[in-house]
Amino acid sequence: MECRKLTQYHQESSPWAVAIFAARETSSVLSGTVRAAVAACAGRTATIDVLINGNESLASKFSDEIEAIATDECTLRVWSIAAPDKAHTWNEYVYRIRDTDGLTFFVDGYARPRPDAFAAMERHLAEKPNALAASAIPSTGRTAKRTREKMLRTGGIQGNLYALTRKSMSEVRATGFRLPLGLYRTDPLLGAALTFRLDPSNHQWTRGSVVAVGDATWDVDGISDLSYKNVVGYFKRRLRQAQGALESQAFRDHMSIKRLPPRLLPMTTCEMVDNWVTSQPALARSLFLKQPLSLYAARQLRKPRDWIKTETAPVMLREHATKQVLPKAA
Repeated sequence: MECRKLTQYHQESSPWAVAIFAARETSSVLSGTVRAAVAACAGRTATIDVLINGNESLASKFSDEIEAIATDECTLRVWSIAAPDKAHTWNEYVYRIRDTDGLTFFVDGYARPRPDAFAAMERHLAEKPNALAASAIPSTGRTAKRTREKMLRTGGIQGNLYALTRKSMSEVRATGFRLPLGLYRTDPLLGAALTFRLDPSNHQWTRGSVVAVGDATWDVDGISDLSYKNVVGYFKRRLRQAQGALESQAFRDHMSIKRLPPRLLPMTTCEMVDNWVTSQPALARSLFLKQPLSLYAARQLRKPRDWIKTETAPVMLREHATKQVLPKAA
C-alpha cells in the first residue's frame, strides 16, 4: 500500500524547479554543482535556473558551457543578476523567474546534491502534509555531526540545500514576503517565517513546519591549503557571522516579540538591525559587549550602500529547453 501511495504521488506531482545561487564560485565548481543537480533530477521533468549575481564574467563564461551539461529531461537556464546580493537574487527568483508550479529546491553554487537528495526530500514532504519546507543536512565538515543531530531533533533550514512546497511558494508570493536586502543569514530568517506559517499574529511557533531529511545531503570541496585568499576569506566569514548574530536578534524581535508578519520586514538588513538596536538598546549593548565584532558589523551595515542595481531586471543569457517527446504513431 505504501509503495502504491508514493508511486501515485510521484506520478501526479508537478515538474520540479531548482534554483542554484552563485556569485564567487569558479566556473568549474559551478559546473560540478549543476551537473549534480541534473543527475538528481534524473527521471523527472525539471527546470533548473542558475542564478549568478554580481558577476557578469562568470555568468557569460558559464552560459557557454551548459550545452555540455544539459539533458533532454531538464530545462536549463542561466541568468545574470546585476546586484551582488543573495537576498535580492532569492526575491527575483521567487517573483520574476520561477515559472514551474511544483516542489522548488534551493541550492548553493558550491554544494553538489547527492543523486537521491531531491527525491528523498519529496518523499519526506509527501509523508508530512503540514510541512511547508524540507532541508537536507550536512554530512561532512567540522560541525556536521552536531548540526545534523540538532536539525533532526528540532528541524530548521540549512541554506546549502532545501526545498519549499508548492503551497509555501504560493503563500510566500501571496503575502508579498521578501528577504531584506544585504541579509547574510537568509536560511534562518526564512525558516523562522515559515515556522510561524508567515503570520506570527495568528500562529504560534509551529514545529514540524520545516523538517530535516536525514537521507538527503550534499558534497562540498574542502579548503586544503593555507593561502592569503583563504585567510582573507576566513576573516570575511567571521565578520558576516557577526552580522548574522545581529540579524538573528532583529528578526526574532520582529516576529517572536512584536508578532509582526514577515511581509512587514524592512527592505534592507541595515534598517532591520537599526530597528532592533533602537527598540532594544539594553540587549544590543549586551551583545556588543559579549561579541565586539558585532559592534563593528553594525557600523559596517550603516555605511551607505547603493541599491540601484536591484532595479535592473534579471537577464537570461542561455536556455537549453526540454525536448518534447512526441507519442509514437499507432
